[in-house]
Amino acid sequence: MATALPAAALRPGVVRYRGFRLDLALPRRRLELPDHMATFVILFGQQLHVCAAVGQEAGQMATYGSLVAGPQARARIGEHDGRLAGVEVVLAPWAAYTLFGTRMDLLANWLVGPDDLLGARFQGLDEQLSACPDWATRFALLDVVLARWFAVGPPVSARVRWAWDQLSRTVGNVPVRELAKECGWSERHLERRFGQQIGLRPKSIARLMRLRGALRLLTDGHSGASAAALSGYADQGHLTREFKAMTGWTPVPFLRARALRHGGPPDVDRAKGQPTSLVLPS
Repeated sequence: MATALPAAALRPGVVRYRGFRLDLALPRRRLELPDHMATFVILFGQQLHVCAAVGQEAGQMATYGSLVAGPQARARIGEHDGRLAGVEVVLAPWAAYTLFGTRMDLLANWLVGPDDLLGARFQGLDEQLSACPDWATRFALLDVVLARWFAVGPPVSARVRWAWDQLSRTVGNVPVRELAKECGWSERHLERRFGQQIGLRPKSIARLMRLRGALRLLTDGHSGASAAALSGYADQGHLTREFKAMTGWTPVPFLRARALRHGGPPDVDRAKGQPTSLVLPS
């Protein structure tokens, strides 16, 4: 595994790069938690099989050679044969809007192949990255490519960006009506513009941020009641129901399962210090 910050000119919209190369003896299944961020995964010739973990589409597997994901309101399960290599780019959705040049509400709760989304812009990029001699060279190539895409993409609304920043700063604990008032927009107009450029409406993004914040507190040793209160939930039961609805698990079994040993690299999370996934039995 290798991680790096993107070039300063790309931050804070491009959050991080993560390179991975797995060569395991057995297939790997992993639960990926709901996420308010966007993701660009470029694989080096292997395939990843993905399905929804909850809801009507649970268990319906689709296969990707690389993928782009907007914000995801439900957990997903990814599977591969044990051998997987590539680069993951984590993006704020407002940056993905400019980078990919598409409305983010068309990507929210969906996974798409970058060939379909980006066309000729993506052609050969996976092969170029795979051929690089090391991770530092791959990350430097991504800096150049993403900067070029940013230069020609549609700009995000300053008011949408501000609303996103306020939600991030408060971990989802700011009423939409206050955001709209400060923006100088009606709530309906804010929801429409935010949805187009972020992918989900402000209330849905806030819900995802609160869930992630509560899980981080639980991981740090807070009780369920304390994590719920600090994260803006009515009570511990409210947190448990939200977690169950969005992941198919309740918090305590999820954290216990994360503590179990498994084959392969010990660090399976996409962000340091923040639970984002769970290795499942193959």
